[in-house]
Order: sequence, then C-alpha cells, then structure tokens
Amino acid sequence: MGIMNRMRDSMSVILFGLIVIFIITIVFEWGMDYLGMSSSERDIVGVVEGKELKYQEFTEQLRQFSDNQKKQTGKEPDENSTRQFREQIWNNFVNQTLIDREINEMGIIVSDQEIVDWVKGDNPPQFLTQQFKDSLGQFNRSAYESALNDPRNKQIWVEVETMLKQQRLAEKIQSVVGSSVRVSPSEVLTKYKDQNTFYNVEYAFFDPNLFIDDKEINYTDDDLRDLYISNLKDFKTEATRTLKYVLFNIQPSKEDTQEVISNLESVKKQVNAGIDFKEIQKTFTETEPTYNFYGHGSITPTKEKFVFGEKAGTVVGPFLDIDGVHLIKILRDRKGNETFIKASHILLTGDEKANLKLAQELLSRARKGENFNSLAKKYSQEPNASTSGGELGWFGKGRMVKPFEEAVYKANKGDIIGPVKTEFGIHVIKVEGKDNREVELADILIPIQASSQSKDNMYQSAADFIYLAKKENFDETAKSLNIKVEETSPFQKGGFVPGLGFNEAISRFAFSKDEEEISDVYFVANGYAVVMISKSEKENVKPFNDVKDGLVPKIKEKKKIAKLKSIVENFAKNLKANDSLSKIVKKDSRVRVQTTGEFNLAGSVPTIGQDYYFTSTVQNASAGKISSPVAGVRGYYLLNLLSVSSFDSSKYNSQKESLAQQILGERKQRVLTDWLEKLKEDAEIEDNRDLFFR
Repeated sequence: MGIMNRMRDSMSVILFGLIVIFIITIVFEWGMDYLGMSSSERDIVGVVEGKELKYQEFTEQLRQFSDNQKKQTGKEPDENSTRQFREQIWNNFVNQTLIDREINEMGIIVSDQEIVDWVKGDNPPQFLTQQFKDSLGQFNRSAYESALNDPRNKQIWVEVETMLKQQRLAEKIQSVVGSSVRVSPSEVLTKYKDQNTFYNVEYAFFDPNLFIDDKEINYTDDDLRDLYISNLKDFKTEATRTLKYVLFNIQPSKEDTQEVISNLESVKKQVNAGIDFKEIQKTFTETEPTYNFYGHGSITPTKEKFVFGEKAGTVVGPFLDIDGVHLIKILRDRKGNETFIKASHILLTGDEKANLKLAQELLSRARKGENFNSLAKKYSQEPNASTSGGELGWFGKGRMVKPFEEAVYKANKGDIIGPVKTEFGIHVIKVEGKDNREVELADILIPIQASSQSKDNMYQSAADFIYLAKKENFDETAKSLNIKVEETSPFQKGGFVPGLGFNEAISRFAFSKDEEEISDVYFVANGYAVVMISKSEKENVKPFNDVKDGLVPKIKEKKKIAKLKSIVENFAKNLKANDSLSKIVKKDSRVRVQTTGEFNLAGSVPTIGQDYYFTSTVQNASAGKISSPVAGVRGYYLLNLLSVSSFDSSKYNSQKESLAQQILGERKQRVLTDWLEKLKEDAEIEDNRDLFFR
C-alpha cells in the first residue's frame, strides 16, 4: 500500500501534469498575477464559449497548487508564486475548454477498453511504471499487477483512469490537428547535411564603399520609389496604442506595522512569563533556526544599536528594521579574535595646505568639547556628511585605507585624532568605540506586509480616482490629487505594456476601446493602475515621403554594389587557375582576404555572419576552384572552397529517423500553436478575474 499511498499523495500533481502535457508544448505565455481577494455579487470568475469557471472552483484549484508547492519546497507560496498559479489556472481553463470543444466537435473518444488495454498491456503508462521500480531502476511487474488487482486501490484506479483518458484525448487531438504535417526524405537529408557537412572557405571581400565614391552615384525619386515599393513590407506599421496611467502602490500602513509589533510584544510577554524563546521561534520559521555569533559591523546598524547595548540572556525588541520587525534574544556573548572600531570623521579635500590648517583648527575645537558631528555636518566635504554627521559605523581591518586604519587602531576609545592624510584627502577622526565582543542571537523576524484592509484602501483610492477622472479630466484629477501621470511608449497588441509589464487585461482594454477612454482598476506589479488611451494608431504603411530620406543610403548601397560587379569581374579574369586569392591583395590593398575556418550551414559563417548568397555559393562550389563574383549582403565576394567534409552514409542512415521525427515534431508544434491561438482569437471569452482578485 505504500506505493499507492504515494500515488494518492501526488495525485493532484500527476493530474495537472497529464492535463497540460498537450498545452505545455504549445503555450509560451503563462502570465503571472495575484493579490488578495474581495467579494463580488457574482460568483463567475470567467466564461469561455459558454462554460463558466466559478469562484469556488478557481480557489479550490489555487489551494491545490499552493499545497503542492508547499509539499515540494516546505514553504508557503509567496505572493508572486500565487500570482503565477492564478494565471496558470486561468490559461489552463481557457485552453482546455477550447480543446474539449474541438474534441467533441470532431467526435474524438477514448473507450474504457483502450485504457484497460494500455494499463494491462506490455507498455503501461510511464508515470505508473515509475511507481513500481526497484532500487536498480527495474520495473517490478509482479508488484504492479498486485496493485492493479487489490480491491483496496479501486478508488485510486478510477482517478488514474480519468487522467489517462485525458492524456489519450490530448494525444488524439494532436494527431488530428497535425495529421497534414509531412516531412520528405530530401528535407531530412538537407537537414543532416546542414548539420554535419563542414566547409572551410577562403574569400576575397570587396567593400563597395572602398571602391565606389558617393559622388559617382546618381539616383532619382523614381529609384527611391521603386525601392520603397519592392520593400513595402518593411514599412508596414502594426496597430499601436499609447496609454497614460497612474499607479497606486501597495504599501504596508502604519496600522500594519503596529499590528506586527503588537504581536511580537505579546510573544515577548510569553517569553518573560517563562516560555522558551527558541521553541516560540520555531513557530515563526519554516526551517530549523540556526544560531551564529556576530561581531560589530556584521549586522544592520539598527540591530547593532539594540543588541550590543544589552547583556546575554536579554530579549530586545520588538523593533523595526529594513526587513521587518525583529524580536531577538541574546543567547551568549564572547570575546572574538578581531577588534572592531566605531568612528566618525571630517573629510577635507582640495588645497592640501589650507586643509591641513583647517584640520588643526577643527581638531582643536573638537578636543575642547564642540560637538564632533555638528562640525562634520558643517565642514566635511564627504557627499552625505550633512546628514550623516561623518558617522562611519563599525568596521574591521581591511575596510579602510591603510593610513586611516593604522591611525584608528592605535588610538583609544574617545580619542580625537588627526590630521590623517589619505588618497581621499585630509581626515579628522573621532574614535567612538573599540570592541571585540561577539553575540549569539536567536531572531524572530516578521516581514511587514500590506494587509487586506490596506490593499482594499488602495484599491478604493484607485476607484475614487476613476470616478473623479471620468467626471472631470484624467490629467487634472491626477494633478489635484498630487498623483504622477506616466505615459507608455507606443506598443502593439500582445500583452506587454511598457512601464506596466505583461498584462493581457490592460492590452485588451487598450485595443478594444477608443481614445480618451478611462479603464477600470487593474492589478500590476506592487499595486494598482488606472489607464487612459491617449493615442490610437491603426495598422498602416508608412507613406513614401516619410521614409524617403531613410532610403537614400540603401539606394546608394544598391547602386554601388551593382557598379562594383564589373570591377570584381576584372579581378577574377586576371586570376589563373591555381592562383591564391591573396594575390589580389598585392594588387589592391582595398580587398580583404580571409578564411572562415570550419563551419556548417546550420549556423552563421565565421567573419561573415548570415548571408544566403555566400552559403548557397559554397554549397555548389568545387574545391580548389575560384568562384564567379558573388553579390552578397554587404558587397561582392570571390570564394575558394579549401575543404569540405565527406558525406558519411552510415551515420546518416543511423540518424535520419530521429532527424525526421525532430523536424516533424517542430512542425507539428508550430501547427498546434497556431491552431490553439486561432481558437482563442475566435472564441467568446469573458474574463472577470479583476472583480475577484486584487
């Protein structure tokens, strides 16, 4: 029963895996999004072709995803992971609904007998056989059949049957959709040769810009127009939208912070009442706590302030630090091997003579009792001295430049020393502390997170903005509320919104509404956004007059290459049968002669890059024979094929079947991707997630 129990424990993971075996291969756009949940009058998260996804179903799947991750990682999913789960669940629902509809319309079925034959046959489903492998990785057929026939496993096998039917249906629909895809023997042979035939080529390159001066090139508007018409696809512009938007960032409120502090104050009372601190600490961590000794400078300044001012056995806090609220018990302390220094300084830069005089004056004033930090704020030329008062905090050896370090380590606590000259300038230094104490800490940390109430308040602020903006004006409303208005760059339909990230809902709004339309509230990274369509551009072709100037360099290049042809032909005529291309360089230094080194046609050509005209000539070249002039992408070439690897027929025969399957798989995947995307484009999809999750 142990194997079956493991199968039961992982059933939801297996079920999900089987359901999306088909989808995973053809869907590459699992967006990520999640926040807290709010109530709604409706309980329908979305509708696809009339099929409803209810809130209860959605949240149950979300719970299963979260539970599965916790089992695998030992941790609760964070907010980002949960956003991923939400988007994943929605996309699975959309895709599976559309696939199921197509399966029904095509009359595709999987009979019970098919599943029985599969499970009991010579080649059972892989995920099942994996559960019955011994320590050597061998399939234990006897144990497998015993589990099949054990009546106690009936319910598990019912669930397995459902999963296997789903897998078989996915396989059959893939087969139907991809049934028209074919791969010919010549395609397989071509792919093999592209990957396994290696060429080494010597070539002479003729750069048109070195041979033909701009002054020699004449062109007319008709030439430019012909180039424009022949490359019209290059000037096509997709439909774009530009949005103005305001952001309402989700941040913890003072109340959220105070609630955490209050919770840890209650914990502190329990500790003071006699409950073991380490035992309580375990309830706040997902992994076993570790205890280390810390010296000065190895923890944050805030922790430093609280911890090193108390004795071992003391519980300090709760206090707020950069990562949340801490309650810390100092378990033990000891004398370490390293002495740490706490210091402040006044830095003077510029004229050394004047600075030495000023340093002596400041040194005297500080020693007479003037506040050192006030002097630093006024005189120090360190960039942040006006706020830091010259404080450097704690540091150990190796942290400061050598003259500074040597001076402070020789001094005693409380000494004011200087002037000390370093590469940065002249320093006056106050040694505020010297200590080698180390402390062992047990730390309870609770990060500060925005509560549901804080999120709701921020959402309401965004909703209030919409109400006012629709009554008045988007920009004016933002100005009156002191909210910054941002604007995206123009973007195309597809989900990605500049400045806001991947958000299908905002993209759908942008391409389905008119200019000046103001959206509902959308959840984006770390907050809420309200957008307005500020500019709408339809799909078009850029007018000739708009691109005319940009065509000038291209027409010049085209005419230069055409004019270069006769020059290259003359060079070629003067080469004898056994001549090396390097002979050309001796006649004209403008010609560049190089060898490519070995390459195959599956990648780019070393020193050349991607150039179809170059590679097609190489494919048909004869070794040792200089080619006719080749008009490439950037200029003209003369080629000499130095070597080409021989065709290995036995290797080809051993690989051609796998190559055929590879090509077939790639083509089927493209067909399936296009098919599913077309289904989604034509489907009636109602996405109400923003009403439930924010």
